[in-house]
Amino acid sequence: MVRFPITTRKLFLAFFSLFFTVYGQSPDSEARIRAPVWIYIEPVPGHTTTDEDKPDYQDIDELARWITAGMIYGWKYEYSPSDRRRNVQEYFTLTPQGSIPENDPFYTLTDLNIEYPRVSAWAQYTPNDTVVRWKRFWSSVTIQSGKGRGTGERFDGAAGIKAAYTNALKQAVREYARRLEKNKPRVIHGEILIRESPRLYPDAGQFVAEVSVSLTIREIIPWAIF
Repeated sequence: MVRFPITTRKLFLAFFSLFFTVYGQSPDSEARIRAPVWIYIEPVPGHTTTDEDKPDYQDIDELARWITAGMIYGWKYEYSPSDRRRNVQEYFTLTPQGSIPENDPFYTLTDLNIEYPRVSAWAQYTPNDTVVRWKRFWSSVTIQSGKGRGTGERFDGAAGIKAAYTNALKQAVREYARRLEKNKPRVIHGEILIRESPRLYPDAGQFVAEVSVSLTIREIIPWAIF
């Protein structure tokens, strides 16, 4: 969980200014992939931090890379709906189809803004051959569109934000599967991509994420095969 003492915010801003100078050089392009990202400064609202606290500068960058990769490569997913009759709990996992390494020259984190209680920025990725290949992949398979909304615990920090996005992706898969299958399947496999800039906001002590997605279903395994 990230804490940013008031006395370290100037240092934090200077660090990110240097970070952007080194890693943020890329030409302007209307086709850039962009996503907003933010985290809270304090783990608990109104909590007084001390000079000894050391903020983890990587949290917002790692979160930004995770979201951006989800907009370029997407994830493979496995989903099992809950089934009370069979005493089965809902299960959902995501496996990244690609990631953004630290030295990727096409990725940048810009427009840093420190305004209590948040640190916010924009993640963006300039199209290159890799992005083009993945766009071809997503245009070559049978794509469905959907939307999802999910929540995560505010006190979990960046992990709570990831949980909110993951639950939003799960809801998008769940709603599409309900329309597709009358009977609950045992498990569904496919791919899912965040199609456009997602939305994240706080509500009643939770993070709330809203996503628009493209998704595929590669395999549906029923409970019984006749």
